[in-house]
Amino acid sequence: MKTLHTLPVILPLLFSIAVYSSGARAQPAFSVAVVQLQSTDTGNFAKMQTLATQAKAQGAALVIFPEESVFGWLNPAVFTEAAPIPGKYSDQFAAIAVNANIWVATGLAEQGPKAGPGSLPNAYQAYDSGILINPQGQLVLHHRKFNVLQNAFDPAACKRILNQDGCSYTPGPLSDITTVATPFGKTSLLVCADAYTYAPAQALATLKPQQPDFVIVPWGITSATQNQCGTDGFNATGYASQAASYLKSAVVVGANAVGPRNYGRFLPSVYCGTSGYAEPTGQGTEAQQPAAELVMFHISKAFDANAGPIWSNTEAPRVCPGVCTAYSSRWNGQWKTTVPGQMSVCGCAKP
Repeated sequence: MKTLHTLPVILPLLFSIAVYSSGARAQPAFSVAVVQLQSTDTGNFAKMQTLATQAKAQGAALVIFPEESVFGWLNPAVFTEAAPIPGKYSDQFAAIAVNANIWVATGLAEQGPKAGPGSLPNAYQAYDSGILINPQGQLVLHHRKFNVLQNAFDPAACKRILNQDGCSYTPGPLSDITTVATPFGKTSLLVCADAYTYAPAQALATLKPQQPDFVIVPWGITSATQNQCGTDGFNATGYASQAASYLKSAVVVGANAVGPRNYGRFLPSVYCGTSGYAEPTGQGTEAQQPAAELVMFHISKAFDANAGPIWSNTEAPRVCPGVCTAYSSRWNGQWKTTVPGQMSVCGCAKP
């Protein structure tokens, strides 16, 4: 939020234009880097290390990689090659975090239960998981996607590997949806469709009572053609805005891949990029270059919330605390009028 100097009050009309409390304080902020990983770079840990190091050099405290950054979404190799978590792939992301001295969030496949009768001897079910690792290389959050797309893998691969006519990632338990304290606030991690608001929105409904401050989402948003990307339903920041509006407590930020989707049904398909973040009000900020490989966002813990018309500094303290409480935040002493006589906003901040 930009701070405006309070001017001497000469006429009451000035209050309907723009007023900030003179006692307002600047709110802390932090930088987050989202990596819109090329689909051809999945599993390229040297490339991901380079990008994480670049993110740190540009001031990022956290770098986020997309869904399935090791094998690529719907790659049937996950049924024979995915590792447990912790395991060899999560360990490589831990090494990235330590080497770059940065928080790392990513999506990756995780080995699940042993596959059933008739499957290949080395075949296992697979989770579509996400992890958050601190700069010391410690696993802080581990989430297995609950809302998986059914029968999305190539049927021929399902038959060959699992002896099934169709196959899907194994859904994780809703108990995976939790929060931990981090420098970014009360933090949670979801994977792609778990952040969708479509009814019954079970993952978000499980998270909402926990009132997170900060939600990380490795996305895998795709479309049939490139020209669909950025439109409604094919925009990662749009989904972040919907999730933030649903939760009404958290900044929601995530990274989506770019390039062709090479696996699964319904090909050809492309990843749409369009990564960004949304404030608790649902106000979104999208990457200026929708397909840029490394995008930086400076995220403030302060945001504006609509309050209807506020007419004076006397009225603001009666209105704004309740407005901010609705977003699990506190009033930071600031307000301004955005549409004279119709709409003012209160400055809210996470504790």
